[in-house]
Amino acid sequence: MSTDPASEPELELELELLDERPQQFGLIHLMGLMTVLAFAFALLAPLFRILSGRQVTYIALILVIELFVVGGSYYLASYRRNKLLSVSGRRVGQSNFGMAKSRAFGRLATVCGLLVFAFLQLALVILVICWMPDDHFPWSMLIVQFQMGHFATNAIMQLRWDRDYGAIEFFENGMADATMQFTPWERIVVRPSKLYEHGVNLHIKPAAKYGGAMMMTIFVSDPLKQYLLKHHGDLSPEKEAV
Repeated sequence: MSTDPASEPELELELELLDERPQQFGLIHLMGLMTVLAFAFALLAPLFRILSGRQVTYIALILVIELFVVGGSYYLASYRRNKLLSVSGRRVGQSNFGMAKSRAFGRLATVCGLLVFAFLQLALVILVICWMPDDHFPWSMLIVQFQMGHFATNAIMQLRWDRDYGAIEFFENGMADATMQFTPWERIVVRPSKLYEHGVNLHIKPAAKYGGAMMMTIFVSDPLKQYLLKHHGDLSPEKEAV
């Protein structure tokens, strides 16, 4: 990484303008969704043919209920996101998935996880109903569907916000974890990791007076690491964490 001071303002400007607006759904996303749905129903069509009319009604009812769950989860996630952005300022970057050196693996893992999750969810509903008598509604499935619907909606919203699932986001005024919990920079100290080249250690002071401090190691890109250490880092040798 170049250490030329003249290049630093340009680097910071690029970081501070990164992902200022959330990614919007467009025609390409709609086409992708329709393709996935068509492929899923083509695979599951043989199962539908062996179901009775009452079992098909049960499946339709469960899917309708899940649509309401998805709608409620979407509203809740959007509310929490807007509340976060009202105090966070613009985003400067986010952590990578696991120990990856870039975001590519995190994006791929999020998309593949959603596809696998969608197939398993629909197949589970059909298989459970097939094993139950026609006159018995699978009430226990509703609990599972509530959980699955909430999880799937949150994962889709991560894609909409161009945010890797489980990543930590860094903003001008602080950082936010996967639950959209905002922590201001006044409570955070960033230190380089001695063990990992692409890692930084985050030392987070508690919000409560008598709470315990927390430390975590995350992995970020080289430009973001340089930015975090310059603006919020503690490079003192005697305090540098491993």
